[in-house]
This record gives sequence, structure tokens and C-alpha cells, in this order.
Amino acid sequence: MIFSKFDDVKIAAISASVPENIVDIAAKLDDPNEDPKFIKHFMKNTGIKAKHKSGYEQTAADFSFSAAKQIMEAGYYKPEEIGILINITQTPDYRTPSTAMTIQKRLGLSKDCMVFDINLGCSGFVYGVSLAASVLKTSSATKGLVTVGDTLARGRKHIKLKRSSNTGLLFGDASAAILLEKDADRGFCSALMSDGTGHKALSIPYNAWKHPEGPESVPGDDIAVFNFTINEVPAILNAYLEKTGTIIEDYDDLVLHQANMMILKNVAKRVGMPMDKVPVCLDRYGNTSGCSVPLTIVDKYGESDDDKEVNLLTSSFGVGLSWGVIGFKMNVKDILPITIGKDTYEDGYSDDAEMDQVAEE
Repeated sequence: MIFSKFDDVKIAAISASVPENIVDIAAKLDDPNEDPKFIKHFMKNTGIKAKHKSGYEQTAADFSFSAAKQIMEAGYYKPEEIGILINITQTPDYRTPSTAMTIQKRLGLSKDCMVFDINLGCSGFVYGVSLAASVLKTSSATKGLVTVGDTLARGRKHIKLKRSSNTGLLFGDASAAILLEKDADRGFCSALMSDGTGHKALSIPYNAWKHPEGPESVPGDDIAVFNFTINEVPAILNAYLEKTGTIIEDYDDLVLHQANMMILKNVAKRVGMPMDKVPVCLDRYGNTSGCSVPLTIVDKYGESDDDKEVNLLTSSFGVGLSWGVIGFKMNVKDILPITIGKDTYEDGYSDDAEMDQVAEE
């Protein structure tokens, strides 16, 4: 594993933004177009009962902007203070330029800022925060933003979604923003790993450059993903604990990527963390990809008025295959409430009217 220690960087604030529209999975039991046995099996195995789904007028970037704006309006940073903006998404606004560029413009960040996208899925939180901290530690920048989010539930306007396994029900839409800043009295560590030999385990291979046309589905190997998770994630968590000289009891919460309840319970059991210290939000938000760890933190602590420090052990894992761990302390008051994202970006481009007609037909 790649282990990093950031002695003088802290996570200063976390926020999250979700769409207004809620999809009630349980209500599908009465839908004549659905198989009630499949729906019951899905809810039992995953624990997902509802999720938030964006309309076509909003993208992941809109929710990332809303989350980052919330931190700014709360007084944690001024636009000119941000020297790094990393946006992590699998559902970008454009093929080029990077979506981070539009977020930079909308937030009013200065030209003295390093700005780019990373194409990562479920491991996006740990990778993005580690990279931003690395740049902060070795540059003149003093504050940086990581935005992470996807709208996999929404899909694309002109492409009819096809369910592959349970993915049509699994994913929820959401974004989060994480503010990092230099602080001589703070620090945290991370551990990262990846395995490209498993790239087909979770994949959206079509509608890009290699395969320009194809279904908007997520081919995958559910068994391979499950086995990867329950073996590799506990292993890296235990390796991280050994490397940092900590034990699982040192942490207030083990915050895991919200894949499904079976995986959460298995990982928690293998590292010895009781489930009452493993917060869950997938029952109401679904699997929100790279956003799920910060969303879970915000879901648990965002509405709290407590002025206390919590010690969090987090792990993100999935597409790539890639996985990692970050342990950090932060004050609950710096975890902001979940916001309903209503921002949209009018970029001046128009959809093709003929394609709109085709989609309607």
C-alpha cells in the first residue's frame, strides 16, 4: 500500500448536497412493471429503501457547486484563498474541459489555483483528499477544495437506461465538498491501493472513445466485487491501524463506502468494529459512489450542535479496482447539514432538438 502522512494539513469542513426528488424503492412493490420478489430481495440484501435522483436539468457539478458554496457561505474560506480544486466524478458535464473548470468559475476562485478532474468512482473520497493534501504539503497553497459526486441514478438524457443486475435501483445522486487547509497543529494519514486487473468487475465501457455506442448499463461481477471488498478492505484497514499504531477502539466511527449492508456488516465484523459505530445512510440515499463516505459523515453529524472532536476511520473502495483508508479528527461543528441542491448552470449550449424528439419517441 502507499502510505502517506500529512503532518500539517487538516480536513477543515465537510458538506454534502442531494437532489430534491426522492425515489421510494418500497413503492415499486405495487408497480405492475416491477417484479415484487426482485424488489424485496434487493431491499433485503442491500438495505436500500429510498434514494435521491436528479432531474435532467441538473448534473453532479451542480450538487458539487452547492456543497462547496455552502462551506464558503459558512465563512470557512474566501474564493481567493483556494489554491487547489480537485473534482472527482464519473459523470462529468463535458468530455472537455474538466468539469472542475466550471466549478472554479461559479465559485469565483482566482487564477492562482490548480484545477482538474479525476475519473474515479467509489474510492474518490480517499484518493481526492490524499492528493489534495499532498499538493498542499508541497506547494504555496494554503487551502484546497475536493468536490466529489455522481449522478448515476439520473443517467443521460438521450440514452435509455437499461438495468444490469440491480444497478438501476442501487445508485443515488449526491455530491460532497471537503475543505482542506494547512495547520501546523493538525495532521492525518492515508493508505491507498489499486488493482487494474479487476477493471471489468465494475465498468461502463460504452459511449466513450473506444466503444462509441452501446448501452448505458454497468456490466459487473457482483461476486467478484463482494469477494474483493470483504478481503481487501479489512486487510488495508488492519494494515493502516498497524502502521499508525492505533487500534479500532481509538475511533468513534468506522465510516465505510455505502455499497450495501452485507458488505458493511462483513467488513465491520472482520476488523472488530461493532455496527453501532458504523454509521449508515444508504437506506435513504442509496449507493452514492465516491460521495458516500462524506455524505454518511454529514448525515450523522451535520445537524448536531455539539462542539466536540470526533476521531473517524474511513474507507472507500470500488471501481478500478481501487481502495483506501483515511483516519482523521475534526470538530462536529465543522460538519455542515445536508443541503438540497437547487443550483443549475446555464452554460449557453443547447441540446439538439432532433435528438430530443428521438428521445421522446
